[in-house]
Amino acid sequence: MNKRTTTLLFSPVFILACIAICDISFHYSRTQVHTAINEALQEAERLHYDDRLNTFQTDTRLYVDPALKAYLLAPVSNRKIKSYTLHTLEKKTTYVFQDSLPEATARKMLNEYLLDDILPADAEQINQLFQAQLAQRHISGMAGVFYTHTQARTQTRAGILPTASAYRTPVYPLDLTHSLQLQGWTDYDFLTLLRYVPVACYGVLCLALLVGGILLYLLHGKQQKKPAKGLYIDLTHQALLIDGIQCAISRLDLQILHQLWEKHGECVDREAITSVCWPHDPQANEKLEAHIQTIRKVLQDFPDYRIVTVKGRGYYLKCTLTADNVSN
Repeated sequence: MNKRTTTLLFSPVFILACIAICDISFHYSRTQVHTAINEALQEAERLHYDDRLNTFQTDTRLYVDPALKAYLLAPVSNRKIKSYTLHTLEKKTTYVFQDSLPEATARKMLNEYLLDDILPADAEQINQLFQAQLAQRHISGMAGVFYTHTQARTQTRAGILPTASAYRTPVYPLDLTHSLQLQGWTDYDFLTLLRYVPVACYGVLCLALLVGGILLYLLHGKQQKKPAKGLYIDLTHQALLIDGIQCAISRLDLQILHQLWEKHGECVDREAITSVCWPHDPQANEKLEAHIQTIRKVLQDFPDYRIVTVKGRGYYLKCTLTADNVSN
């Protein structure tokens, strides 16, 4: 297998390997970005919830039932609950959840339901917190949130809708009735993907490029030092170079080719060749024909050089290019 064939086989394999590395890297990066966006939205909503609770506690202008206020600000335990009974001055109400939940989660969903009448969520503030959380996670690009209340959807940035390529987070229910829902979207840029590509993937890609470069250098390094075009014969070292490529050839075939080359396109009689190679062999003509066929196979990859038969006389070497040098 010559160097040209090796290069043709190696190049697509190397390219496919690099594409596979990039595809795996970007798939992992995209998954990490989506996870970070989900976490950013949940953190923004949690901060907004804590801020509302703090406002509810410190703002004296808000008057509610003291029992309700004490409940909203009461500490929670680590237990799981299925229902919660709230006692106020007016009545006793029992709230039942679909499943047993950690008390912190259940109380938050119930608080959101109660706070909606006292201090409702502000979608614009959630959006600002969401933008800040994305910036902390080095996620750049357009982003926004949808805050749904009793099926009336409010968009925080008027006139801007997420594009088809934008990632949408899952819809998060905020209260126990699921009438308050929050969803975020981010049309992140390519730079964000690059930030989340693991360093190991960059290392593997650089290593693959380095190995590929070394192999290409080894395949073509010596070849580039050879002349670009021409037929070069070195009988001393039994070497044949055609257009800079070293060809495998036997000593006798090289000697016959050299005889044809020396005539520069003139016909060489069969007797002139056989007298040098097989001076006393009665089967010299048959052997010459066999060696001519072998030489033609060597030259078949180089259309600029071919051996032409002159019927009844001999052979000559037809060259469409002029060689600059012949080493004898």
